[in-house]
Amino acid sequence: MSTTSVLRKKPAKQVTKLMNATLQCTELSTAYGNCVMKNYQNMTKDACLQEFMAYKKCVVKHLGRGF
Repeated sequence: MSTTSVLRKKPAKQVTKLMNATLQCTELSTAYGNCVMKNYQNMTKDACLQEFMAYKKCVVKHLGRGF
């Protein structure tokens, strides 16, 4: 197996892992998206921080160690 083929598999595996983690957090991603949509015309820094942090925490939890 060549070095090139080994390097190609790792990013694909990471993308799959990230995709699966985000699929476990759909309710939180929807809440974050709704907050952004509600505030998009008058967005301020940290306007949706609470929703984003909850979503991020969920994704990181499902990614596990070593991502």
